[in-house]
Amino acid sequence: MDSNPNTTEPPSLYEILGVDKSSTTEEIKRAYRQKALETHPDKLGNPNASQEDKQASEAKFREAHQAFEVLRDVYKRRAYDIQRGFRPQNNRRWTDGDISEDQRRRMEDRHEWARKQREQYEERMRNLRARAAVEREEMRKREQEAAEYRAMVERMLAELYRKNPEWAERKENLQRPPKGDAKTRPSPVSS
Repeated sequence: MDSNPNTTEPPSLYEILGVDKSSTTEEIKRAYRQKALETHPDKLGNPNASQEDKQASEAKFREAHQAFEVLRDVYKRRAYDIQRGFRPQNNRRWTDGDISEDQRRRMEDRHEWARKQREQYEERMRNLRARAAVEREEMRKREQEAAEYRAMVERMLAELYRKNPEWAERKENLQRPPKGDAKTRPSPVSS
């Protein structure tokens, strides 16, 4: 777990806490508590310690705290591992112990929100389909009523033409082009 003093690369967060990359969240918490007790500036063995010793102790304590802040959060830890090129050993899956209660609650809230959104979407789609079916039925009824109205008008006209045959003659005469020469026809207006 000790870092090699010949390398210039800073120790990994795992090395700072003295844990393995495959450690669980609980193991990381225990290691952090131990490291915090060892490095806390108030826990220096010598009450007359120099300012440099106090600053070094504070720096180590801050390092341990920062390492813990990253490694205790599943998502931050995963991002850190990816950034550093670490791979979970034995393809270990993240377990419930790796997720804090707050993260679990947020995940449940997100799942609940997504479920409600899905239900609302499905309800809107059901309403739209029902409304479209009603509109199609109304359109079919309007078209049927219009066809019945046209048929009624045609029956009425047929009955009128049957009772008044001269009306049918007049209609035919009006629809026929006039006979005769061009003088009887109105000429188009020239501009």
